[in-house]
Amino acid sequence: MAVDSDPTSAKETWRKELKPLRTKIDSSSEATVIAHLVTFLKHVPGSFLFYRAVSTELRLDGLADQLGWGRFVVTRTPETGPLTVHPATGSMELHRFGYMQPVETAETVPLNSISVALVPALAVDKRGNRLGHGAGYYDELLSRLPSDCLRIGVSTEQFIFDELPSESHDVPMTHLASEAGVRAVADPVS
Repeated sequence: MAVDSDPTSAKETWRKELKPLRTKIDSSSEATVIAHLVTFLKHVPGSFLFYRAVSTELRLDGLADQLGWGRFVVTRTPETGPLTVHPATGSMELHRFGYMQPVETAETVPLNSISVALVPALAVDKRGNRLGHGAGYYDELLSRLPSDCLRIGVSTEQFIFDELPSESHDVPMTHLASEAGVRAVADPVS
């Protein structure tokens, strides 16, 4: 698929094309990605921001099982406003889109304690551009994280492309994680 000159329109075109192709992730691919992430992250200090997956995303609960849930923090999508971040070990509730999130009264975590952000993606490209679902929640949160925080786009190889459309507010990934391993992006977007 070509990259359109209007990034907003091009992103919508990509989303319409890719969403029907996203199906439940097989457990073998998931286990392989988690094994690569364990190897990459086992000596990285700080807290790890991760997501609670919907059925078409790689589930990272096994990563927290292996590295210890106390190292992980997770987002909450409030009724209004930006994402908030909370310990992954606290009480959870089901969000209306089908993923687990911290309860409204959960304690918040200071963003400067996060050293790694594991970010879900509909697709990513080799330069670190991430195509999300279009709400902008993650880009807004990523823009508030420390500048030295590793931002790892998590996807399967099938959804890693040479180039995706991007806009000035998009926050690029520093790394990609897939069944091929965890790697730095080829040519980071500034």
